Amino acid sequence: MKFREFTVNSHSTREFVDSGVDERDLNQIKTCLDDVNSTVGKEKGFSLLLMENGDTVYQDLEGFGGYGGVMIKGPHYIGLRLDKADHEIEVYGAFYLQSVVKKIYDLGLGSCWISLEEIIPSQEEKLLAGKPGTIQHLLAFGKPAKKEGKNDKHTTIINCDTKYEQNPYGITMITTSDEARLSVVDTIFLQNWGNVAPFSEMKKRGVLDLLYYVRNSPSFQNVQPCRLILKDGYAELVVVNPDREENYTDAGIMLFTLEGLAKELSFPSNWHFIKDDSGSTEYRRVAHFDL
Repeated sequence: MKFREFTVNSHSTREFVDSGVDERDLNQIKTCLDDVNSTVGKEKGFSLLLMENGDTVYQDLEGFGGYGGVMIKGPHYIGLRLDKADHEIEVYGAFYLQSVVKKIYDLGLGSCWISLEEIIPSQEEKLLAGKPGTIQHLLAFGKPAKKEGKNDKHTTIINCDTKYEQNPYGITMITTSDEARLSVVDTIFLQNWGNVAPFSEMKKRGVLDLLYYVRNSPSFQNVQPCRLILKDGYAELVVVNPDREENYTDAGIMLFTLEGLAKELSFPSNWHFIKDDSGSTEYRRVAHFDL
């Protein structure tokens, strides 16, 4: 399946059937987790923990997990365990958990990211099951309670208050997901922070399709904290409000989306984390991405 189709059609599943996923599918997901954990997870300081008994997890976290304590009930969960609270580890962990979201989507299953910012230490200890570190997110997954048909649409309003007459990617209505998205003009800068990238420049670089689709990357509460600064031959991924911890998870998810689109559109797709010590309270550079 084309990656662009995944960015358009994938969205959070909040209701699952009670029965677990088929053994064959579950084994494929286990293999995916094992591959991540034994390679990049071990190197970068995170692991993905499969929790097959979803009922136990849900009962323990009901009223605590999720936004405002509204816990998503799923037949299975995957925990994102970090060796320590660290922005680089958070970015890499989120990147690879989102790669599992893609795997789950390809299997015809649904998933939903869950924040654990309100849980208490004893609950975290149960989730870690004796392993060191911290766990701030779960991924619920299973068979969606409602299977969408080909004719089901999700309306997205692209927000753009800025007049941008030559930009067909600005003020528009498209059928992608069920959440509003910022326009390209609001999220892409040229060379320096705040310097809006002209439509003509993005067209000349051949990156319009890439930038158009990457906006579908999900974010916590749809805050959309990620921005891109186009440089010569590369881009820098930046987050606004750098003191907000969830933004680094969103950055990892955005990087997975950006890499997948770049590969499909024949762009270079190498990236690495940036340790930004500028001290800016407005934004922080997170990653260098070759384009």
